[in-house]
Amino acid sequence: MGVIVLVIYKLYYKLLQKMKEIRIFRHIYARLFGNYGRTWDLYALSKNSAIKAILTSAENEEMFDRKGKEDAEKLMKFIEPDSIVLDLGCGIGRIEKFLAPFCKEIHGVDVSGRMIKLAKKRVKEGNVFFHKTNGRDLSIFSDNKFDFVFSLLVLQHLAKEDAFYYLLEIHRVLKPGGKAYLQFPNILHEDNLREFIDYAKKYRVRSVAKMRYYTKDEVEKFLEAAGFEILSMEVDRDIFVLVRKLRG
Repeated sequence: MGVIVLVIYKLYYKLLQKMKEIRIFRHIYARLFGNYGRTWDLYALSKNSAIKAILTSAENEEMFDRKGKEDAEKLMKFIEPDSIVLDLGCGIGRIEKFLAPFCKEIHGVDVSGRMIKLAKKRVKEGNVFFHKTNGRDLSIFSDNKFDFVFSLLVLQHLAKEDAFYYLLEIHRVLKPGGKAYLQFPNILHEDNLREFIDYAKKYRVRSVAKMRYYTKDEVEKFLEAAGFEILSMEVDRDIFVLVRKLRG
């Protein structure tokens, strides 16, 4: 009987130790990856690691910039030479260098100081300005400042409550009648649904920057609740939506 008790005690002790290890691991993980800024700073330890974190399909900087140029060309039709533009989640300036010649000013904001530092090294155009934000809002900007705001590959990495608050902030900093072009991943696309299921099965401890997926109805409701008029919406693997801030 005494041997059995001893065995049970040893197993119980090992279990407690394992639980302690798990708690320590979760604490360390939360410290490293439980904050938007710290998470993206870790992804931006080098230019190459930042490139892969921002655009996983990019094998090198040339491919990364090629995609940035393609996205800039899609955005050009929404801006004028005198437009003041905001890029929410600029990373290392993937789009700024190509969009800068077509607007008066372009401001890129990011929660990662390391990303901003890399962006300033990569992009030297005089009408491009990079800012580190607090990860909560756009309080560094006044109301009604921008003619156009865009955000690509960014809102998907925010908790939905945070993403919605940024929609409110985008509305605030846009001039009346100003437009925004935004991207959300579509959960109903079979590739995205498969990725979501695979991720849920594989990871029990998750990064704050994990993917968040949306339905078309969610996107519509969020944008309308934030005060926008929806001008157009393209729905495929991603949902691309053009909205306008209603006057008054």
